Formats: sequence, C-alpha cells, structure tokens
Amino acid sequence: MNPNAGKGQRDMNSQAGNLVLREGYEPGAVGRIVELHGRYYAGAWGAGAPFELLIAREVGAFLEGYDAAHDLLITAHLNGTMAGSLAIVGRTPRPGWAQLRFVIVDPACHRQGAGKAMLRRGLAWCRKRGFSGVFLWTVDNLPESRSMYEKAGFRVVECCPDDRYTLPRDNLRMELAL
Repeated sequence: MNPNAGKGQRDMNSQAGNLVLREGYEPGAVGRIVELHGRYYAGAWGAGAPFELLIAREVGAFLEGYDAAHDLLITAHLNGTMAGSLAIVGRTPRPGWAQLRFVIVDPACHRQGAGKAMLRRGLAWCRKRGFSGVFLWTVDNLPESRSMYEKAGFRVVECCPDDRYTLPRDNLRMELAL
C-alpha cells in the first residue's frame, strides 16, 4: 500500500443531512468498495466472482500507485457507514486528462445525493488541479448512472463490447472537457 494513500484525508459535510464525504484512503475502504461493486452488479446483471476479483485487483492497483498530488479517493458516508466511492486517476495515457473510476453507491442509499455530491467534489478537484478534461468508462444499460454523468456534462464518445464482466456488456466511454 502506498504510504501516501491516507495523507490528506478530510471529512467534509455535504448539504444532504447525514452525508459526509471523506477524501483519501481509510482502513476498510478497499473491502467495502469491492463489496459494493460485487453486490450491486450481481443484482443488476448477474456478475459473479470474476467481476468482483477484477474490481479487487483494480482497486488494489489504484491504491498501490496512489499519489495524493495526482489522484483522489472520495468515500461517501451516510449515518456513519461507508455508502459509496469515487476515484480520480490523475495520471492517464492522455496528457492533461483524468479518469473517473469506482463510482458506486449502495442501493439502500440511492436518491440521497451521495453520487452527485461525490461527482461534484471530484470534478471540482480536477478543475482546481488544472486538468483539461475527465473521462470514464461505464456499462450501457445503467440509466441512472448515465443520466447523472450526462447532467454533469459528460457525453458518450465511444461504445465497445466487453466480456470481462461475467456477461457481455457494451462499455461506454464518456468525456467532459473542463
């Protein structure tokens, strides 16, 4: 684990009552992010262990290379429980662009503003650091997620099939110029 992953952790209250956003790694975050993804996508489209293991490897790789000067992890906590996550990868093959990853909110906490609050915080962080734009990959047929991204200004720029997630899916690349 990168020793800098926990530096800069901050609690920030959102305007949504009991919602608290925290920046930076904290103990238990890896397991909870993987669990949220595994449970959600198993229910949404039958993803199994291969998907959950893929997420575990990717979250682990993100945190092993975490550099608070370039990367950001935001976790959302509702009533003291981690209910969601969002990560910004600041070093990507496209110079000046950041990647949005690991965006998830516990279905029991949907419609409480956690996803939108994390997205606003992440985009503000990217703007403050002078990124030219942000991109993300999402799976088609997740209308709530896609709608949230589109309302923030993201647009679909690519669609490609992908079978890494237990069942074949179409991945959408979405971009937002800042």
